[in-house]
Amino acid sequence: MAMHQAFLMDMQAAFALNRAGILTLFKDIRDRLDDYGVINNNLTRASFPSVVQGIEALQNVIVYPVRAALTVNYQGTNFELKTLFDLVGWIFSVTGQIPEDATAANYYYPLVILYCQWCRTLCANEEKEPQMVQITWFIQGLEGTKRVCIGSALDRPGPGRKNAARINRFEKLLQYELAEEGERHESYVGDGGQLIGHCAETFPVLFIHSLGNQVALADVRGVAVKPFSALNDRLPNKFHIPNTVVLRDELLADPCRNCKVVLPRLGNDLNLDNFSVLNL
Repeated sequence: MAMHQAFLMDMQAAFALNRAGILTLFKDIRDRLDDYGVINNNLTRASFPSVVQGIEALQNVIVYPVRAALTVNYQGTNFELKTLFDLVGWIFSVTGQIPEDATAANYYYPLVILYCQWCRTLCANEEKEPQMVQITWFIQGLEGTKRVCIGSALDRPGPGRKNAARINRFEKLLQYELAEEGERHESYVGDGGQLIGHCAETFPVLFIHSLGNQVALADVRGVAVKPFSALNDRLPNKFHIPNTVVLRDELLADPCRNCKVVLPRLGNDLNLDNFSVLNL
């Protein structure tokens, strides 16, 4: 089955965009929300200009700004986004009508690879890009609308700015009872491991939780991707799902121990097997 378009473009062509091209596209989406299928929510749409402005200010300069987080809206709920990658992930999460026959192979995996590439292009420095990104896809509402959410891990800034971004995420998880106060400084991944709020799954989890019973949790699926490996030049077609166990282990990742605690808090119907690299 042929790969679907994204952002009204062939994904291969979108993958090749330079920084100026990506920013021009984001501005065109801002100016033609209906044409690009941006979620039809007034508060969400009202966030678009500030998100584009934030990306333009951060690209090729600093991924983790000293300034306060940017307040943006996702389908009626406000979130504080701190990083360049969070802002780009929000655009991916609110833009586009997902094809009815979308699968991991013809849409969702290529889309997250496109996100990896655009993050790398916008930050213009491989040392700044996240070590892990994650895409979650689900069905919303009685109409069966297909949605995606994309997020990234917090990897590259100095410890002060990174921790400020993580705490910002953790506070929202705490507000939604997706984390507990005792987990603020404790990790399930062992001594010295990353703390809850660091993971790429954080905003997808928060966005889904904000929708309440509109989401059928049993159908929620996702996969985490390692950009440094997934964008490696030796791969003949980066949009193809890795077709061996060895390659999947190299390019993809199952939920970490922190995520295996947080994800089920969305509800009992959520199936962690739907996030396994072997079930992609």
